[in-house]
Formats: sequence, structure tokens, C-alpha cells
Amino acid sequence: MDLALKDYLKLHNVELGDDDITLIPLEGEGIVMNRVELLYQNLVKNETWKNALHEADLVLVATHSQGTPTSTLLMARLINEGMMRVQEGDPKMQRIGILAMAGISHGPFPSLKGNLIVRWFEAEAAQELFKFMDSETEIAQKYREALHTVLTSGVRFTVVASMEDQVVPLYSAIMTSTHHPSIVRAVYIDGTSYQDDFLTNLISFSLRLRNSGMDDHGVLVQLSEVLAGSIYGEGHSTIYEEREVYMLAIRALLEPPESLTSEMARSEPIMHPFHAKQNLNPFYLPWGMRGVVDEIKALGDEILNEEMERLKNLYDEWNPVSKGMKEIKFRLEPVRSRL
Repeated sequence: MDLALKDYLKLHNVELGDDDITLIPLEGEGIVMNRVELLYQNLVKNETWKNALHEADLVLVATHSQGTPTSTLLMARLINEGMMRVQEGDPKMQRIGILAMAGISHGPFPSLKGNLIVRWFEAEAAQELFKFMDSETEIAQKYREALHTVLTSGVRFTVVASMEDQVVPLYSAIMTSTHHPSIVRAVYIDGTSYQDDFLTNLISFSLRLRNSGMDDHGVLVQLSEVLAGSIYGEGHSTIYEEREVYMLAIRALLEPPESLTSEMARSEPIMHPFHAKQNLNPFYLPWGMRGVVDEIKALGDEILNEEMERLKNLYDEWNPVSKGMKEIKFRLEPVRSRL
């Protein structure tokens, strides 16, 4: 994040000295609430970090996987205790952004629950992550309360999923059940895996709908299953090595759309109940896609209609190889004529 910020400022002819940026590497293991307490104590015991955080004009948080709920809960605590300057009347009000990479907001893939690797590796902490699959569990409720505090305080969230993540589903990484104008959603695709095909464009299009405040009608949830990478792969980790992921978060914070008013940025988030399922109803994908198509047609937006036409052409050209991808094409065949 440090290097990305410096690169961003150079593009705008601004250079900062080493004393102008304070790095606060917070580390700790364990279940989420234990980590929050550990990181909090490590932070407040360091006077240099504590003062730098309170006096900063800009605060950028970079977090990954389990760190997403951990960092959100920690930020909410700092806000509640007055360590962050988030009040609109404060002449030194801070700009705060959180980058959540492959965040585990709705838990891991349900199919991993009985996996031997997960059971062995940090057993207690790993098992707790599955509690985020149900928004009614105690830890999920605490996370949602923290999200509410952070979002209504004007903090800007950039949530980025990894296309071939073997641990975290797309819907989990993008916080699909939470709606708020201060959440920017994106997907990271490794250069060696990128294909300009129907599936990639459908995911990108659905994310743009969410970023514009529209509903994707559950399409991203239904697509998540076929995107799972190999449990032995690196899709979950390679995301935090990509400079552009950090640049996206910086731009989202420092270059918000003109339509995002202060009132909108601090509005109440809409949080729908969420219960992750291992076996999805195959009829939900065409039904959700039909909802997207009908909503766009009702709006009469020329750009969106052009996008739908492009998706139709890409669908016709798409020749998937894997069983899961073939299943997606088959399930969408009934709505092809509506694209």
C-alpha cells in the first residue's frame, strides 16, 4: 500500500518524505475477537503509531481474508473510542479507506467445511470462519454491527475478490448481502488466466451494476461455485501481490464519483440475511439473469442495453470446456433470447 500510494501521488506531481507516511504492520493469530484485542493492544501501546493514526489526514487499511472482519471490528472500536476523526464538523476530518482482499465476509466455500487441510491448519480459527456463512451467528452479528459503524462514519470500502480463489467465494469477498454507496466492488484476475469471454464479462458487468447501486439479482452468488480454484492453488494469495489492487482502493477513496454526496456516504447500510449453501438451486441463475435483463430494459439505459447486446454475442461465441462452465451455459440458455 505504501508503494502504491507513492506511485499514485507521483502521478499527481506530489512527493512525500519518509516521515510523512507511518506504516503500522499489525499482526496476530487466533479467532477474530482475540485478534482484534491483540491488534488493538499492540496499537495503543505504541505511542508513535497511536499518535500518527490520530493525526493522519489519510488512513489506508490493507487487509486480506480473515483480516477483513478483524480490521473492520478494530476500526469500529477505534471510531467508537474517538481515536479516529470522522465527525463532519471536525476541520481535520480524516479520509479513511479499507481495502479488503479476498475478504471472508460470508465465510469460505461451504464444501471446505470437512476438508482435512482446513481442520488441521489453525483448527479453531479456521472453523470459526464457517460461522460467517450464517448472518445470524454471534460473530457474524458483531461483524455486521462493526460494518454499520464504519460505513455510517464515512469510511470507504474497496472489496476485491480473486477470480480463482480456492478458499473464499466471489459472493463472500464482495460482501454481497450488504448494500451501501461507499462499497466499491471488483475482481482480480491473474494475467495468465484472463479470457475476454462471456463469463468474465458477465461477472464484470454484474459488479458494475452493484457499484452503480443496482441489484445483480443473485447472479454473482450463483456464479461463485464454478469459479473455485484448486485447494492447492494460489488464487487466494496472489491477489495481495498485485499493485493495481492497491491503486484501485486509493483511487476509490481519493477520487469518489461526484454523485456520492456526504449524506449518501454516511447513509445506513442495507444488510440482507445471508445463509451460504453448498448446493445451489440451478433454477436461480436463469431467474436472476432474467431479473437483471428486465430491470435494464425497464430503465431504458442505452449504455446498459448495449452491454446486454454484447453479452448476448459473447454467449453465442462462448465454448466452455469444464463441466461447471458448460452447466452455466446450459442453465442460461432459456434467457438467451431476452439478452
